[in-house]
Parts: sequence; structure tokens; C-alpha cells
Amino acid sequence: MNYKRKIISCIVIWGVIIGSLLSYSPDTHVLSAGGVPEISIIAPAEESVFDDPAVEVTGTITDDDTPPESLLVKVFDQQSATQQPREITNKGTLTIKPNGPSADFTYVKNDFSVGNHTVSIIVTDKDGISSSPIERTFTVNQSRSEETTGTEIGAENQAADTGQTSTPTESNTGQLSNVISVLAADTLGKRPYLAKMYLIPKDASEEYVPDGDVPSSYLPVEDMTRVPLDYKILIDIRSTEPLIDIKTQPLLTSFGDITGVERLVKTTALSNDLKSYVYSFTPDNNFLPRTIYNVYLNPKFTTESQIPIIPRFLKFTTVSKYEEYHFPADKGDNSDNYRDNDYVHGPFSVVTNACSYCHSTHNGTNEFLINGKNGTNENDMCMACHDGTGSPKIEDNSQHSKHFESTSVSCSSCHDPHNPGTKENPNSIYRMASGNGPPYSYKKAATAAGDSMDFSLCFSCHNGSKAKNIEKYYTDGTFKSQSGHNIQATIDSGSSLNGQLPCADCHETHGAANLNMLRTELGNTKLQGEKPKTDQLEDNWFSKTDGDWDIDSQRKFCLSCHNGQTVLYGETGKTIYIKETGISLTTTVEHNRNSTTACSECHSDSKSFIDTAHAPKRITP
Repeated sequence: MNYKRKIISCIVIWGVIIGSLLSYSPDTHVLSAGGVPEISIIAPAEESVFDDPAVEVTGTITDDDTPPESLLVKVFDQQSATQQPREITNKGTLTIKPNGPSADFTYVKNDFSVGNHTVSIIVTDKDGISSSPIERTFTVNQSRSEETTGTEIGAENQAADTGQTSTPTESNTGQLSNVISVLAADTLGKRPYLAKMYLIPKDASEEYVPDGDVPSSYLPVEDMTRVPLDYKILIDIRSTEPLIDIKTQPLLTSFGDITGVERLVKTTALSNDLKSYVYSFTPDNNFLPRTIYNVYLNPKFTTESQIPIIPRFLKFTTVSKYEEYHFPADKGDNSDNYRDNDYVHGPFSVVTNACSYCHSTHNGTNEFLINGKNGTNENDMCMACHDGTGSPKIEDNSQHSKHFESTSVSCSSCHDPHNPGTKENPNSIYRMASGNGPPYSYKKAATAAGDSMDFSLCFSCHNGSKAKNIEKYYTDGTFKSQSGHNIQATIDSGSSLNGQLPCADCHETHGAANLNMLRTELGNTKLQGEKPKTDQLEDNWFSKTDGDWDIDSQRKFCLSCHNGQTVLYGETGKTIYIKETGISLTTTVEHNRNSTTACSECHSDSKSFIDTAHAPKRITP
């Protein structure tokens, strides 16, 4: 009986297995990837033809795990098979309206150029998973406004020649705006720009190879500290056109009252007619110790056809005088170990008294045994040296600096006084959570890509935990997609930015003369002379030390960049009215010079200026 039962059991088991295999069908058993965002385009139809440069794209987006208002939508345009798609999200107006589990989107761009366009749209969820691109191809024919633009511009030039004044009307202000865009587009790809800038030993210029390996003795300029006094600067400028002679117009300007000699080191041909022009700047005398140097590209430096260079600003700090220290220090030897063993505050060990400069075993004033002779709090102790006497002076640290004035923030909230600086972390920024992982990031124009992790140092507090939640403007899909400050750097900018503006474009790290640590000079160009006694809407000076963000303050701050001349990441801040007349360049939005409408009234759903400043909502004129 047991034998028969075993036979029957085997037959049943194998029957079940064979039956399950026979019943399997790929049509009924689908392995789902899950969590992938979806997007569909409703209009325009494929191969549409438009007689106007304004084109509207509509569709829907959805994702299983991410709320529609948190999805990030990006729009790209490709005008020929040989051209790389270029992001144009911030060139138009993107609107996302939640509709249950999905959302309807509308993208409007008013100035598509004449010709064929392939627009592709990608949606990304909160985990960074992106959809496949959905494309639409259409053609823009020459519109009536473009046909008459040349005539109207000619009339304006004729009026200028005869001394007459031409006043734009509502019918042609939009056309003037298009002309400004066309003129800017004509120079795209032709402007010279900074690709690299290094601090190097004086005899090391010839070691540089464009896009090659960088010698270990080279130091990146941006925010570098403890730079040797006998170094010089190497600058790699890229251009598709020949550059003017540096004897007629210097490349660097406003360089800390220091004089020196500039020379062209080498010229290297790169791809697509692009050339690398490598220059060096050798100071007449060594750099001064514990000094902050500001380096600007001269805005008057141009190509031979008078196309100006894209402005850039960088700064670095030189080393203090080691011989004045009371302990031996590793001064570095320009080898691979240079700076990695060069401690900021000295080589801490039981045989040195370096610790006693900050700590007192028997007379410490708190649980960290802080030495009270230089003050009762940490900031006072740091500033005892960082006032320029023993270490570089921290400029404007006590002027309107919430970091300096707050009792909950101290220098060590950002800097680790016990860790040595390196090339990658010259300012001894604290490492992420509990000392694990890389240091917090505080990236600027040279290295920022616009992702929230680029500014993790700021967002370690400014995420709503200890300070106002600014991180949301860099992580929330709705804020990012509608933000006019979500920028893709132009191809010829020398920057990799493709996201929200870096914090440092508006704020000084340690404080400024303005409230909220806002910079006095916005943009990358050093303004000559003293700040005017009264603010002009067209300049990029900014001054506000107290009070609320009233209409005048909002407009002055925004128009310090949106003046038709301030260039950030290759993009020029669009002017909103005609400087000579004050008349708005748009007909449906109040952009006159004397407007009584606050910027936040239209450029923020919440009517909040903090929203407007960090993620200004684009609107369709």
C-alpha cells in the first residue's frame, strides 16, 4: 500500500508541474518595471506647420509613486540631425496642473526660430527615474512680424541718424524684444569663455595640456585657501574666433591692486574650430600672506570681431606666514602629498602646544574647554586670528550676517577646525552626517551642476530643520519646472550648470553689507568706482540693510540682473522695459519702469518674495 501511495503522489506532483509550465504564456505573465514615469503629448500634431514663432505643447504626465506636482519636466529642442538636443525648459513657460493621479502640462515658447524643430519632453520622478523621451516634429515659417522687423529697425536707425526720437508703441514692443533675442542668438557659440583657471608654480606653465591630466602642483582657483606666495595664475580661454592682443586689452582686471605680466603661453586647436588660448599672469612681486584675492575676467576683452568674453569671478586666499607660528608646520613640497599633510591649525600631537591656542585644560569656559582669553564664545575665538592679524580676514562677517549673530550657528557649524584641508576640500568643510561620506558641498559657478547635493552644506540647515526651507526650491518638481532660475548654461559658458542657480550667485558666504547676506554687486562683473548714492534700476549694484521687501526693493533686486547686460552662465538677464523710455517690452504684463506692481505679485503663486527670489514662476506675456 505504501508503494502505491508513493506512485500516486509522484504522478500528482509531476502533473501539477507540467500543467503550470503548459499554462504559462508571455501574454498573461508580464514582468512590470514599475515606478517609471509616463508622458504623452496631445498637441501639436506631428509635422505641424506654424506661421508664428509662438508654439504651445500640451500633454499629460503621471507616475505610480510620485505625486504629479513633484514630477520634474524638461523640454529639449533639436533643429537638425547633426545638432545635439538643447534644453529649452527655461526659455519658455511650463505650467503643470494636477488632475487626479496625473497632471496636465502646457509648455509655451514665443520665439522658436524659423525652420524645422524636434521637441522632446522627459519627465523624472522623485527618485531620479526618467521616462523615455516623447517627441514632436514641427516647422516654423517666417512670420509677418519677422518680415517687418528689419524695416522697423532700419527706421529706428534712420531716426537716430537724424537726431529724432522714436517711441515704441504697443504693437512693436514685442518685435523689439524678438530683435534683442536674435542679436543674442547670433553670438551664441562665438563668445570666448573661461574653461579652466589654476594657481601654479612660476616655472610650470609649459606642463599644462588642455583637457589633459593636471599636474599635482596645480591648484584650482575657486575658493582655494593657503595658496603659496610664489605662485602665479594660468588661464585657459576657449574661442572659435581669434582673440585680441592682451597688449591692447588685459585679460584680468580688478585683481586686488596687484600688478604683473600677462603672456600667451600656447594656442591649441581643438574640435569644431574651437581653440584653447592659454595665458599666464605672473605677479611683479609675490602674493601677500593671509590675503583674499578677487579675480575678474575683463569684460572689455573680446575676439577680433569685438565679441566680448563671458564674465567670470573667482577668489582665492594665500597662506599665512608659517614662520610666525609657535609650532613647526608642514609647509608642503609641491609633491603628490602637498597640502594633504598641511594642517590648517597646526600638526596636533602630544608634543606641540597647538591645542592650547583654542583649548585650556584648567581654564576652559565650557564643556569643550574653550580658552576664554580670546572671548567667551567660539566665533570670538576664531575671529581673534581671522581678523587679519594671524589668518586671512573674514570680510563683512559681522555685517548683517545671521550666521555670525545667531546663537545657534558658529564657525564650526560649517568648518571642522581639526581636519586638514585638501585640494578637494580646502576650507575644511564638515563631512556629511556623523563624519561619513564626502564633505558637505558648497559649489559655485566653476563646478555647480544645479543639483541640490551641490549645496548640501547650506541645506543641512536650510531644509526647515533649523532655518527656512530653501532646499524645496531645489528638490520639489513643481518649483524646479516652473522656476525662471532653473538654468542650463549655454554651450560656450564653460559651466556645467543645468539646474537652479547656486546660492553664492546672490549670497556672500560669511556676510555682506546687505540684509540676508545678499551681495552688493550681482553678476560676475566688477563695477568700477564707488557705488552711486541712489540706486538705478539698470545697474547691478544692490543695497538694502533693513525693512520689508516692498515693491521698490523687489524690483531693484530683480532688475540688478534682469537689465539686459548682466550675464550668468552665458545667459543675459532679459530686460523688461526700454531703458531710454521706460516703456514695457511686453503688452500684457506691467513691466514699465515706474510700475507699482511687486515682482512677487505675478512670479509666485503664494505672492511671497522668498519664493520669487529662489524659484520665480515664469509667466506668458
